Amino acid sequence: MTRDRFKGLVIILDGLGDRPCPELDGNTPLEFARTPVLDQLAQSNQCGLMDPLLPGLPVDTHTGVSILFGLSPSAASYLRRGPIEAAGIGLDLHVGDLLFRANLSTVEKHGSDFHIKDRRAGRIRENVNSLCSALEDIDVGADILASLYPATQHRCVLRLRGSHLSTQISDTDPGGSGLDQKILMSRADNSEDEIAQRTAAAVNRFTEISYAILSSHPVNQKRIQDNQLPANGVITRGVGAHQNFNNILACLDLKVAVISGESTVLGLGNLFGFTTITDPAFTALPDTDLDKKLAFAKTALATRDLVYLHIKATDTTAHDRNPRAKAEVINRFDTALGEMIRGKTSSGKINLEDTILGVCADHSTDSYRGEHNGDPVPVLIHNPLGRKDRVNRFNETDCATGALGRLTAQSFLTSVLDAMGCLSNYKASEMEYYRLTR
Repeated sequence: MTRDRFKGLVIILDGLGDRPCPELDGNTPLEFARTPVLDQLAQSNQCGLMDPLLPGLPVDTHTGVSILFGLSPSAASYLRRGPIEAAGIGLDLHVGDLLFRANLSTVEKHGSDFHIKDRRAGRIRENVNSLCSALEDIDVGADILASLYPATQHRCVLRLRGSHLSTQISDTDPGGSGLDQKILMSRADNSEDEIAQRTAAAVNRFTEISYAILSSHPVNQKRIQDNQLPANGVITRGVGAHQNFNNILACLDLKVAVISGESTVLGLGNLFGFTTITDPAFTALPDTDLDKKLAFAKTALATRDLVYLHIKATDTTAHDRNPRAKAEVINRFDTALGEMIRGKTSSGKINLEDTILGVCADHSTDSYRGEHNGDPVPVLIHNPLGRKDRVNRFNETDCATGALGRLTAQSFLTSVLDAMGCLSNYKASEMEYYRLTR
């Protein structure tokens, strides 16, 4: 490895940023956690606060991650979650297919209304394949077939296949986590759009049919007997058609790998032509195998210029309003990272003398409300030949004084690429790079 070119490892701790929690004595989970390794990296490098898109604007995972993956902020606004989830599970797609991000949920039917009792059906993990298999090629009228496919835990992908379908329809997912919510009726954005009306009617028909089939499914009957929540409803959002996007990493001709257990993140990697690496041990929960993820990252760095390592459990625990569990995930990550840096693992050592290491998040998730918010996230960039600042701890408060200042996700990625030495030989002009990143 020459000193004018480094490998890059960007670690995305999903939803890492947070707000002070009363049950953590007024600390954020990151402030409360024991992070000697991250603190040491902060003390010997540069830190800052990063806005995923705009200051104060909450974003979803697919928006925050896509920009960190090199997509321009303007292009990121056109992304739809359905096609990303479909790409993440390797779904076979035809021209004209509509894709929805979906949740298996627990619902109760009262009259014509479906009342949502749990948006995630108790975060169901077992037998999801069996439930989805019961909802393949469902005739929802007008020569439209609906099929549900498993993604991550309770998350699924709904595909509508037929002629003349429209994306100009509303979600059935009411969003949020309030009590006594109902599955919404999908509607056409324009009441005079007959194709959109027909598409919305097909989605609503699927809601009815899926409830009938899932409610009597043996898996759910067994779950009820075991005092578990049944996964008897499907809620949908993020409808879209397949799209292709270019990003700056492709223009730089970099070999990129993505390591994750999250279908959204893997889907983005597939859409952008990156190598995607996953394993059944990589979950969205605190039991995810962090040691194995870091080992995969070390292996990938041998053949790739830039490796992204994504960890979802920090976000999941915040959505569950469990700041202590979030702090514990951060504890475990810090320990695992330290073992890898010191070479005390069976897979060997990540050599930070030849690697630019970026630590960041795609957005902040408030453990008190269980929702994303627009707060900036703490970031650091380790550069063996870089400057240092005077930050002593890696957290939301201390990083606010760091030399990186308050920057956007686009600027964070550009700073990592510059530290790697990727921009000094960029064949296009500075203005061309600027145009591609707007």
